[in-house]
Amino acid sequence: MGACSPKPTESYAMEDAEMMILLPEELSGSGNKNIQYAPQLRENVDIVDDFSKNANKSSSIEKKIIKDGDISIKTNDIAVAKQRIDNLVKNLNAYYEQENLRNRYNEISYDLTIRVPAENFEKLLSSIEQSKDEIKSKNIRTRDVTEEFVDLSTRLSSKKDYLKQYTVLLSKATKIKEILEIQEKIRNLQEEIESTEGRLRYLNDQVTFSTLSINLYKEIEYVYKPAQKDRFTERAKSGLGTGWDIIVGIVVFLINIWSVLLLLILGFFFVRWRVRKRKGKRNG
Repeated sequence: MGACSPKPTESYAMEDAEMMILLPEELSGSGNKNIQYAPQLRENVDIVDDFSKNANKSSSIEKKIIKDGDISIKTNDIAVAKQRIDNLVKNLNAYYEQENLRNRYNEISYDLTIRVPAENFEKLLSSIEQSKDEIKSKNIRTRDVTEEFVDLSTRLSSKKDYLKQYTVLLSKATKIKEILEIQEKIRNLQEEIESTEGRLRYLNDQVTFSTLSINLYKEIEYVYKPAQKDRFTERAKSGLGTGWDIIVGIVVFLINIWSVLLLLILGFFFVRWRVRKRKGKRNG
């Protein structure tokens, strides 16, 4: 007879006995304390557990809906229109996330980003649409993030369970290699937990407060106004003043270079004297 092969669970356990993970029930003292799951078996158990948790949660959890949109409004009185939106924001417990004013030669406009409680989003839209201002464009979007929310919540719960298990293993570890490996696992899990919690907070915020971007503007008719020219007397005065400034500038410039002019004059007379002297010698 051939040698009996080891059972699957025993072979897995021998491959990585130091890093075995216990079920939470075993760590808390309930259940069969002698049962251990090697990493490969533990992974399969987690997949089944996560699936069942997802199924239970998705049937009972409330829908997570994100609503947002943008709207463009043309108005004839931008001050009145802006004040009306300000009042809506105050009355509906909303707030401005962003508010920009642009004043150009042909248009005055506001770019507004409003965060409003989700239950008041439709009220805000209907109140804006009921005004006398002209709606130029509107785009409303709805996203169902229930599945992502449930998935992230389930993963977060599993990661926290793993973190508890590794914390218990760390307290029982005696070898340096074991301690370092478990600490690295704990560090990675903590980073993943923080990232998942951050994503869940973001989704909750987007679900709780809807976002509406508003472009509110008023067109200004452009009228060409030619520049008025001054009368002749004013232009003549300006010309005289400019000419006098030029004369004064030249005089000041000559004063600044008087030493150079003096040297040039002396040089001229010296050269002239030398030339005459040479001519006198030739004639004599």
